[in-house]
Amino acid sequence: MLKRRGALAAAASWTIVAASSVRAQAWPNQPVKIVVPYIPGGATDTTGRLVAEKMTALLGQQVIVENRGGGNTIIGMELVAKSKPDGHTLLLGTTTLATNAALGLKQPYDPIKDFQPISTLVDITDLIALSNDLPVRTYAEFAEWVNKQPQKVRFATSGIGNQPHLWMELFKTRNKLNMEVVAYKGAADAIRDVLAGHVPMICDVVLPTGNHVKAGRLKGLVVASQERSLVCPDVPTVVELGMPDMVSAVFFGLVAPAGVPRPIVDRLNGLVHQVISDPDVKRKFADLGFFTTGSTPEAYLAKLKFETERWTKVVKDNNIKVEG
Repeated sequence: MLKRRGALAAAASWTIVAASSVRAQAWPNQPVKIVVPYIPGGATDTTGRLVAEKMTALLGQQVIVENRGGGNTIIGMELVAKSKPDGHTLLLGTTTLATNAALGLKQPYDPIKDFQPISTLVDITDLIALSNDLPVRTYAEFAEWVNKQPQKVRFATSGIGNQPHLWMELFKTRNKLNMEVVAYKGAADAIRDVLAGHVPMICDVVLPTGNHVKAGRLKGLVVASQERSLVCPDVPTVVELGMPDMVSAVFFGLVAPAGVPRPIVDRLNGLVHQVISDPDVKRKFADLGFFTTGSTPEAYLAKLKFETERWTKVVKDNNIKVEG
């Protein structure tokens, strides 16, 4: 009797594996959709369209981008989380998979349990840039200058609760800098006021701010990456300044709904690695200020968990609140 039960269990297990394999071989049997949780235009949309174009060529099946902006990316993410887990609906995941949870925003899905990570794609590092009016050049001079000021030194960001803002809060705490945030509705307004000298510094992703550094209109202080950015290669990294724990970036990856069969996950992972290893893709991403990454699904999941824990602590320690 026990042998018969064992045989039945083995047969059932084999049937599940076989069915999963058949589904993977049949995939994709219709156009694949990558949901970008932002309106058209901008780095996220550009990333999604570049990946979709290259995946179309590799698959021989159309891969399209669908923009579903709004709700701090929650609208687009909900659409994917509740889609059929057959590998035909994917998400261009962003750092908000971690920061929305850290900020305590209400989400109609679990950002860890309701998604299947496929692979990371690219990172765009944070940059601190200073007004040319500031009488400093190096980080040591900057830190000394900040802590000599009678009031808190203001730093500009492109919004409360986004990754560059959270990273700057972590940076100032880690280095005991007496500073406070001035939040703008976007990078353009923040950069404008720093260029005019109304605010002494900005923390944002390396583009477009890095272009002003490269042109000499701002002074680059530090980038949050392990390697120097090609956008502003004269700016030192946090690693060079002895702060390897401060490496951070806005990161992008490809995500599917939870429950997608593992063979399809593995095939998608392989496709992502083919896309980001293409020299033409690497060049286009470099022009956008990105570092290409790529990972296993497990490493991407570990990154999401780490980033969520990291920013949750920053939000709590600094009493950061956003609407939503």
